[in-house]
Amino acid sequence: MTGSLKIPVMKVCFSRLLASALILPATLLGVSTAAHADRPWRDVPTPAQVVKEFPLSQPLAPVLTALPAGAPFTLDKTGKLYRLDPVDGRLTTLMDELPPLSAVTATAQGLWAVAPAPKPELLNLAPDTGVILNHISITKVLTTGSHIAAMRIAHDTAILADDGVPAFIIIDLKTGKMQRLLEGSPTLSGHGPLMRRGQPVTTASGQAETGGNIRFLALDHNRQWLFYQAPTGPLYRIGTNLLTDPSLGPAERIEGMANWRRTPSLGGLTIDSHDVLYMADIEHGDLLAFGPDRIPLRLLHDDRLYDAQALTVLKDKTSPQRHLAVLLGPTAADSHYHLLEIALP
Repeated sequence: MTGSLKIPVMKVCFSRLLASALILPATLLGVSTAAHADRPWRDVPTPAQVVKEFPLSQPLAPVLTALPAGAPFTLDKTGKLYRLDPVDGRLTTLMDELPPLSAVTATAQGLWAVAPAPKPELLNLAPDTGVILNHISITKVLTTGSHIAAMRIAHDTAILADDGVPAFIIIDLKTGKMQRLLEGSPTLSGHGPLMRRGQPVTTASGQAETGGNIRFLALDHNRQWLFYQAPTGPLYRIGTNLLTDPSLGPAERIEGMANWRRTPSLGGLTIDSHDVLYMADIEHGDLLAFGPDRIPLRLLHDDRLYDAQALTVLKDKTSPQRHLAVLLGPTAADSHYHLLEIALP
């Protein structure tokens, strides 16, 4: 699994320089436009509440996803897939025979996951058993250093985020056709230091870390818009049609990128059925919300959120109230990973 990345020394080749020359002006325009619209985060009258917390039995990767009406799933540090019981935090293995995974997402059609080298594949899994229902080789759209950190399914299309060599990978699930898009776009890379507890995160040698490149993906309920960002932000939005229409070229896709919101350093991003985005702010220890009205809200401050690594929306058939599950990493005082459940206002 990939951890935080150091701010890299750039090695510029002509093709990437040309891509950046085309993309950067559009990106800067997006930053300028969004910056004027950005308003400070404001506290909600009735805050969210932490309703449950329990330690987990083993170290986990920063991955958390949940079926539309079911339990969440996660990966351990070796890439093994687990079902996570939100009642007591018990981890149940799905299919010991599965290869190690680097990303997983849950949909109404089941689980989708990525198996990295030596046999890179996109897998469709049965959520109750982990049986492989379908698999598609993705070797030809990967490159040296690729690492798929996140993925989402938009109708009959899989959208993968390569944070190792920043790019989108688009796969037609019906035909198996695939393409690698927008490699070299500054919107897919981490810029600036990752902030935690108000301080830059550094390596043992004192070098600043970015937390990686594109790590977070979220789709609106109509699968019309893809929101994406690196841990240090900002949040961007692009129409999924711009990624899936093979007749479009780089210029049309670049024009369609929008800087949607400046964000603090994040330890997780998810979206609900009302298209409200929830963010775990590890810079300030806050739970943030940003919906279609673009009103920035602070739902909760809790010091435990400084250690957030992933979050997902939990669906409860017995209650209309929405809940979030937040995966917390270990601290200096506690070596265990924890699961936090938060009731939204």
